[in-house]
Amino acid sequence: MADGYVDYGEVSEYGRPFVTALAGLVGLSEFVDVTKLGAFVSSKVDAVETELQKARNDRSDVRDERGITAQAEETLRDTVTRFYHHLQSLPKTTTADVEAFFSGRVMGDIAAMKPADLVSKAADVLRGFDTEKNKVIAGLASWKTDIAAAWQNLADAIEGKGGAAGKAFLATAELVQARNDFLHAYNKVAKHIVRGLLNQLGRGDELPLFFKDLAVHERGGSTQSDPPSA
Repeated sequence: MADGYVDYGEVSEYGRPFVTALAGLVGLSEFVDVTKLGAFVSSKVDAVETELQKARNDRSDVRDERGITAQAEETLRDTVTRFYHHLQSLPKTTTADVEAFFSGRVMGDIAAMKPADLVSKAADVLRGFDTEKNKVIAGLASWKTDIAAAWQNLADAIEGKGGAAGKAFLATAELVQARNDFLHAYNKVAKHIVRGLLNQLGRGDELPLFFKDLAVHERGGSTQSDPPSA
């Protein structure tokens, strides 16, 4: 079973071994340019690593964990609140499915929510972007990026993830987008191509040797909700 959620650090843990293993398939198929596929995925890993390093460098060492959590909490509350009011301001002719974002079309008292509850609330909002109606509404993509970045910041701060020595960092929109680009390349492109190539070679059962996440069980029992992956 595939890993249910790939965080920033795991991008390298899964992406780099895949590119290394892929080298063993070079020249075995007339249909697939394995070298170009490896370079494609590697470039997505590079982008995540670059943005991750920027995020770590930008973290101020004088701020403690509590300060980072408080800032991330405030940012997520503000972003979700502004998004709610943005939806309310849309013309009545707009076909946006507000219910998919906010149950009962009500934002709720997010000002009183504890950090973990706020993370769960934001994850619910993020899932609303995947409904068919909301996929075609102009201008919502940037909101998804902003909310996802704020969600990840708070989730990581709560868990103490992200920076050197376990200190949290504030993820940027660029880092969130780089991770989404990697997930698309890794899950939606590379897996399909390599699966077909291995089947052509009669080696279909070897897929987990190339994609290490396939050997990781989805996380269970967490108090936090993961947003949809790309």
